[in-house]
Amino acid sequence: MSRVEHAAVAGPSRGIGPMLRQALAACCLMIASGCLAVVLTPTRKLAEEVASIDLASAVPRAFGEWKLDDSIVPINPSPDQAQSLAETYDQLVSYTYVNARGQHVMLSIAYGSSQKQGLRAHRQEVCYRAQGFQIRNLEKVSWPLLGRQVQATQLVARYGARVEPVTYWFTMGDHVVRSYVERQLVQLQYALAGYIPDGYLFRVSTLGANSAEGFELQRAFSEQLLRAIPAELEARLIGSF
Repeated sequence: MSRVEHAAVAGPSRGIGPMLRQALAACCLMIASGCLAVVLTPTRKLAEEVASIDLASAVPRAFGEWKLDDSIVPINPSPDQAQSLAETYDQLVSYTYVNARGQHVMLSIAYGSSQKQGLRAHRQEVCYRAQGFQIRNLEKVSWPLLGRQVQATQLVARYGARVEPVTYWFTMGDHVVRSYVERQLVQLQYALAGYIPDGYLFRVSTLGANSAEGFELQRAFSEQLLRAIPAELEARLIGSF
């Protein structure tokens, strides 16, 4: 499903700070996207030209040391969030797995066939806040998975006594995208080719105050899962770029 900050300019001799450069780049992209929208309107969906994948059958209920645990009930989204999810995603699977040591990992994979401006995949920190969670330790990370480095976002969500470390990332077409600028650039690339890109959200989370242990458990779980799913879905979830 990945995503302008304050920047200071110390003076002419120091040039433009990196945060300001990012802000200017994002502003330029917004202007460029608005101009291109007038003359460039993609009409073909990338989803119509790639093999379709049924998530419900492609995501296994048991693999490696993990099996589905139906006793854990996930927190349901608010009505507004539920409606937004239905408008954004064509498919959504949310499972909770358990291993022989009693450790649990919650998994959500969502697919949207039309990742346009108004239907772009949701940043999870925004979704969790909308459900009343407090967000801490929000950061970008690089996860080693299947011999590659996947660019992801991590956070710790807290709601009362519930502490939930979360890792997630988005794809658009063949690209993993994390920041607003990355999403704009990839969307523009597909638009220039006449396509509306599709995309996935991949999210794993655990429960517990030790976020470092939780994140490592999530990474090990994700590695096993990616090895167990069909190769076509694996490629779509971690991208080619």
